[in-house]
Amino acid sequence: MRRAAVMLGAAGLVATAAWFNVSLPASAQQPRRAVAPKGPLNTLDDVRRAIIGCWQWPPASEIRTGMEFTVRLSFKRDGEIFGARITYQTQHISPDERNLYYRALVRAIARCSPLPVSPSLGQAIAGRAFYFHFQDSRKQRKASLDG
Repeated sequence: MRRAAVMLGAAGLVATAAWFNVSLPASAQQPRRAVAPKGPLNTLDDVRRAIIGCWQWPPASEIRTGMEFTVRLSFKRDGEIFGARITYQTQHISPDERNLYYRALVRAIARCSPLPVSPSLGQAIAGRAFYFHFQDSRKQRKASLDG
């Protein structure tokens, strides 16, 4: 799901901030392999899919509770990620587990940068903030409707 704050100006419709909920299959049985994005990326949805493709959860065997966090990313015109900041994170998680997620984030940023953006998308996203919300629910118990 994507929510974007937009501004209408002389140049038309420009995204000033985009929020992306990153819902990834977090299966402990079949971990998904992260891959660098192929280009060119032409839309905000392409950017979202590229970030999802770069992400790989820490091994489920090494976590106990899972984590939820939001990352603000900024890009240069050429798609290089030049700003990354965690703006929200689960509070009650061990430092060791937190470090597992931080390392996964650093690897995803390295894998994704630079994004292979088209010149027009690069112009549109340069210097703008994008927020990606990650939630690892692999260790959460699921409710059963079967009684």
